[in-house]
Amino acid sequence: MAYMRMSKVLLIQQILHKAGIDLAGKSIFDYGFGAGTFFRYCPLNTRLFGVEMDPVTVEEVGRMLARRGHPEVTLAPIDPEHWTTHPLLQQSYDVVLCSHVLEHLPDPIDVLRRLKACLKPDGALVVLLPLNERQSNPHHVHTVDHGKIVDWLQASALRMICYQEADPWTYWIQPFFADDSGSGGGFVRILAQAFSLGLGIPSTLVGYRMWEQLSKPFGWLTRSKPTQAAFVCNRIATH
Repeated sequence: MAYMRMSKVLLIQQILHKAGIDLAGKSIFDYGFGAGTFFRYCPLNTRLFGVEMDPVTVEEVGRMLARRGHPEVTLAPIDPEHWTTHPLLQQSYDVVLCSHVLEHLPDPIDVLRRLKACLKPDGALVVLLPLNERQSNPHHVHTVDHGKIVDWLQASALRMICYQEADPWTYWIQPFFADDSGSGGGFVRILAQAFSLGLGIPSTLVGYRMWEQLSKPFGWLTRSKPTQAAFVCNRIATH
């Protein structure tokens, strides 16, 4: 229930709802699934695929999904140096997810083009990115805004069908999560983790619809900017 994970899941659920995408019965490919938190919220009749760099994480998430009763799961580690030839990137999917990955990469356009090739003719690519970062993250190659997203999609021949900026809750404390230099000591990390759990529990309990409604007055009252952007896109039709 850590908010730094759940906030992404809630936003994915919001943007899928706005785009009118029902995951039931779909094949879903998560490019960089992390702890597999989103997979927990996929219907049991979905076919789940995903890649992640750490082989141990791949095994742990696979066991977790098996315990939860997901019958069709294919997860595999990926080598960044040979990512384009990975077997799971040679298949086609109904939904491809790329959450908080592109900002870490030197050439996000190349990745978007490759993920576009993984879409079925009527498939959708769902992307999440950090927004309005108050302190630069040493792991981020790019600082993202709406204009940069539009440029990336145009260069990738992708058409945006739904866009949302959300999640003002961590705007003022974002520097605590971005700074991993240790300058603040263990206390800062503990404080950030406590805040993440403190937000994660209520947001999980109320669900994405209510959390989105609560976010609007909170952002206005605290003058907090959205910290995430989410969008759904598909291929530009060619004739």
